[in-house]
Amino acid sequence: MKQRLFLLTWLTVFSVTLLKSQPVKDSISFIMKGTDADTIKIKKMLGLYHHYKMNDPQQALIAAESAGKIASEKKLDLFMAKAYGFMGTANYNMDRYPVALEHYLHALQLYEKLELKREEGVILNNMGNLFLDQELPDQALPYYQRALAIDKDLKLDADIAIDLLNISSAYSVTPKLDSAYFLCSQALQKAEELKDTAIYTQCLGNLGIIEFQQKKYDIALKHILEAEDLYKKHGLEANIGVLFLSLGDIYLQKKDVAKATRYYSRALENGKEMESIDDERYAYLGLSKCAELKGNFPQAFDYIKKYNVLNDSIFNFKSSRKQTSLLLNYEMEKRDVIVKAAQEKKEAIHAAELHRQRSQKNIFIAGFIIVFVLSFIMLRLYRDKNKSNKKLSETLANLEHTQSQLIHQEKMASLGMLTAGIAHEIQNPLNFVTNFSDSSLEIIKELHETKDENEKQELMNELTMNIEKISNHGKRADNIIKSMLRHSHGTQEAKRPTAINRVCDEFLMLAYHSIRASHPEFNCAIEKKFQEDMPKVNLMAQEITRVLLNLFTNAFHALKERKEKEPGFSAVITVSTILNNQFAEIRVMDNGPGIPAQIRDKIFQPFFTTKQSGEGTGLGLSISYDIIKAHGGELTVNSKEGEFTEFCISLPI
Repeated sequence: MKQRLFLLTWLTVFSVTLLKSQPVKDSISFIMKGTDADTIKIKKMLGLYHHYKMNDPQQALIAAESAGKIASEKKLDLFMAKAYGFMGTANYNMDRYPVALEHYLHALQLYEKLELKREEGVILNNMGNLFLDQELPDQALPYYQRALAIDKDLKLDADIAIDLLNISSAYSVTPKLDSAYFLCSQALQKAEELKDTAIYTQCLGNLGIIEFQQKKYDIALKHILEAEDLYKKHGLEANIGVLFLSLGDIYLQKKDVAKATRYYSRALENGKEMESIDDERYAYLGLSKCAELKGNFPQAFDYIKKYNVLNDSIFNFKSSRKQTSLLLNYEMEKRDVIVKAAQEKKEAIHAAELHRQRSQKNIFIAGFIIVFVLSFIMLRLYRDKNKSNKKLSETLANLEHTQSQLIHQEKMASLGMLTAGIAHEIQNPLNFVTNFSDSSLEIIKELHETKDENEKQELMNELTMNIEKISNHGKRADNIIKSMLRHSHGTQEAKRPTAINRVCDEFLMLAYHSIRASHPEFNCAIEKKFQEDMPKVNLMAQEITRVLLNLFTNAFHALKERKEKEPGFSAVITVSTILNNQFAEIRVMDNGPGIPAQIRDKIFQPFFTTKQSGEGTGLGLSISYDIIKAHGGELTVNSKEGEFTEFCISLPI
């Protein structure tokens, strides 16, 4: 048997007045011959399911199927949903995962139809357990997270604690151990507040195991021993072999061979009792290490032989598990295709209905106009409309011309700032080119003068190296110029995968060089907090760089303004990137004067500016806001007057 996760199972206990020693088919036959109402018969059959579910899942399955058959014939959706959920659990307990998944999906569909949110959450949790049991944490997490969202809406604290524990269990078999630890700690705190000993003990044990994985051996030992005491004290039913194995590993790490041997032995006994091959084989491996440390090599060899035998068994089991996992994925993909087809059909019908209604409405409006509007009035309206349109066209043309001039002015200002920064950036490679060129001329002169072949060869090698460096720095300068040209290009570009850390770093330094070019006395501490594993984001790079350059430049100007007013002030700008769910966030924070609360809501409005006349158009933040919106993202601001200002760009991945 496999080791089970901590499951939240929704059970309704029914009284069954039958002789419980009877076979389930005889009991069902007895129920069917009775005169009870159909709902009473179904409840009694579900009661039989609860009687058999732990010790004989096959008999429990027969009881649930019989209840489901009556519920289906009588079209009792609630009882059909319960029966499907119980059939799923019975098949799950018999390792029939694809069949269990199919039954859970039927139950979920019915609970969604009945709008029974709590029962829907329980089924989602069971589906998550099913996938996690097959070592598919990525497939399990969406179901656990949906269950957590439901339980939070319903404010079911006990269910929330179990949801957090399940999500933590999924993360604990991935590299995200910090997330697993954080969620398990939350579940532990919730269970402690509820004074739920069972959930608290499970959370405490899981927390210790995660800490052991994080190599926090002392605190892990404390938590696991406390969990072991609670299991004993309250007589809680659980497969605690994994706790014994962890304790054995910790004591082995501490070189306490006696205690390690004792816990590995207890893990072995528990593994045999629970029929857990994994627990048995790891216990044998630990015992072998202990025997080897004690110098009992024959015993160590005997344990390692038993470990190898079980390893062969687990290999066959994992091969079977892999096939089951593939089948589960196929079942989910097949269902997704069916659901998508049904949704598309529904949308097509809805669109056709809207088109029909729109056509009827248009016909009615046209008839109304034809009947009630006189031709003379139409003529007058037409003349007046022409005059108005002419005036509006002239006004619109003037507005468009003014707007294009302002946008061009903003672009040129942005390009000017970029050019100032690039001038500083390009100076270094040009200096290298000049220096290596002069050095090469001297080497050529020496080549003409020397007659020693070895010296000639050394000079030739040095000349070749100089030419390579000239080429490299020339290419570097060329790339910087091309970057400037791309930024100044006015045509619409296509989105392409872009490394936002690189873009932020490049244009942050360009903006800093730009303000330093016009204000050499200005200095600022720059902090970069870039998440290292940031994925590339599909962006129009030219547009995003305009936004970044605008935010960086505004931040530096704000810092310069405060520094001029406060001589001892230390200017700091912090640029950070972070992956937040399905969004990449870029945060630009400065410790400048901040934005007053009364104008904070106006800063994204066109033509609004706090700069002096002639220093800004008031379009920078407005255009930036529109660019981010065009990317499907958000541009927000948070500020406290006299302390800081932080802009946050959120872009979908």
